[in-house]
Amino acid sequence: MKRIVGTLLLCSVLAAAADFKTAKVIEVRDASELGANVDTDVKGDGKTTTISPAIAYRCEVTVALEGVKYTAIYPSSRHLNPSELVAGDTILARVEGNKLVLKVPDGKQVKSKIVSRTAAK
Repeated sequence: MKRIVGTLLLCSVLAAAADFKTAKVIEVRDASELGANVDTDVKGDGKTTTISPAIAYRCEVTVALEGVKYTAIYPSSRHLNPSELVAGDTILARVEGNKLVLKVPDGKQVKSKIVSRTAAK
């Protein structure tokens, strides 16, 4: 019985990994946004506010997968470092509905909404 469960588990892991296909990185661009944080002085009168700059570090990644170019915007993080993605390189990717899932170099999966979908030339 344990052998059957182990075999089924192994097959399900391999099937999930098989969903990823090799995609070509077409472009990686900075998509960071500058905004502002509003801080309130809660220790004093609670009415003093200050505005401090804030930045959301993001990158726009375009990949070609099975004849289609997909573009999605991902937050820059320790798992997705834009400097590790180079145009012309390959990466494992898959589409889940309206999300583009990338398997980044450290083995983690990052997912983001597809913002553009066009035919690859």
